[in-house]
Amino acid sequence: MSRVTISTTPCDPSASLVSEIRRVTKLGVLDVRDRLSTGKPVFDQALFSDRTEDVFAKARAVLAALERGEHRPLVSEAGRPITPEILRNILQASEEGAEELRRLDDLGHV
Repeated sequence: MSRVTISTTPCDPSASLVSEIRRVTKLGVLDVRDRLSTGKPVFDQALFSDRTEDVFAKARAVLAALERGEHRPLVSEAGRPITPEILRNILQASEEGAEELRRLDDLGHV
């Protein structure tokens, strides 16, 4: 399984950013504030699991929250830095592959 982390450079986070990240990640307010102010990951999960759709949605929401707050997301996959766009492409390609498998299964080809 591929582990992905999302953080940003250390910052003084706004209350709205803390609130939005907290809503998505379910972390406590102080934990979110600490992670953002020290540059620690606010998202750290395996992408492909039994909860793949939920994990994909959370990853997208964290990216969007950071970008709306005018913070540059720092993303790593399996310990290697990647761009937010590459992560979005990975998520999209995986969803498209899963959809194709469902379609083939519905047709009885799998």
